[in-house]
Amino acid sequence: MNRQTFFPALTTGILAILILSSCQSGYPPEVGKLLSQRIEKPYAETEVLDVLYFTNRINKSTDGLCSNYNMQVWVGPRLNSGICRIQVPRNHEIGALDLAEEPGLDRQNRFSILSGEALNDGLDRVKSDEVIVFVHGFNVKFEEAVLRAAQIKYDLKFPYPLILFSWPAGAEEGGFLESFSLTKTYRENQANAARTVDTFGHWLATLGSRVRTVHLIVHSMGHQVVIPGIKKALAENPKLKFGEIVFFAPDFPASEYEKYRTYISGASYRTTLYCSPGDNALAVSQKVNGNFRLGMCKQIPGTDVINVNEVDDPVLGIGGLGHGYYSSRPILTDLFQLFLGIPVDKRLFIRKSDPGHGENYVLRK
Repeated sequence: MNRQTFFPALTTGILAILILSSCQSGYPPEVGKLLSQRIEKPYAETEVLDVLYFTNRINKSTDGLCSNYNMQVWVGPRLNSGICRIQVPRNHEIGALDLAEEPGLDRQNRFSILSGEALNDGLDRVKSDEVIVFVHGFNVKFEEAVLRAAQIKYDLKFPYPLILFSWPAGAEEGGFLESFSLTKTYRENQANAARTVDTFGHWLATLGSRVRTVHLIVHSMGHQVVIPGIKKALAENPKLKFGEIVFFAPDFPASEYEKYRTYISGASYRTTLYCSPGDNALAVSQKVNGNFRLGMCKQIPGTDVINVNEVDDPVLGIGGLGHGYYSSRPILTDLFQLFLGIPVDKRLFIRKSDPGHGENYVLRK
């Protein structure tokens, strides 16, 4: 069964099982067995997870060291791949990435980057027919990117590989004024994103030729890499098929998305866009770029647009950026249901939006 028929069949199967189980005396219902089959590991204890990464960051050495020093914030001459071994603690707060003072310490409560391994061709390590690709956003250095990838895989109990594509984001090390000049960093990261599109598109097309289904999870400025990159990938590999495409807080011009929408929706099972009018980071981006950003909520044909402002609204509009919600508990709860193939209007804590709003649905508190 291919991906285009899997999710509808899964959903129909779940409903049929629920109906049948109500007519029988057995317990637990069969739907519980179905979920147990899907979730291969409970992820209830501290785990050491191997995060397979691909990056076009400048690589200072060839030893595979998973560090910000080794993987820099500038575009390098080639795409490198490797594995980072990450300690994910059983007691971590959802969304938090608290690091141990030394690798391997405080195993139950702190994250650690234990080791790294450089690979000649990371795609040789992809043994599954179904993978998730995670692309981070603006001002995210390499260490944060690999930790976040491990946290998402652990908390969502994904049964298939999660691959990190890390483009050169983050601020260059320097003096106080330089490191806190967000506008300068934004422009530099934006230029790096533009220079990454062709590399990502070719890599995605190659990945799609080796696996049956690719899922995408993208955050923030990562959309400036991924959205045009998908079009380039499909031009190179028209048979490329996506399952779930998930956009979080897209820092992408809303008026430009129409040029890519048909390519994306035509090649995917479902596209979901999480947005927030209270996203202060995107409000700043709107001023810098002079246009409305996609992650501030705009209805898109064929896309489930979900307003998350209720669950991640900064206090009085100034208590936070309202931009990093993709790793929070409410979002992970919805994402878990999404990857089970459950339709948006049947998921917990989702309600339809009021008429005239910039979204189709609202994630409730």
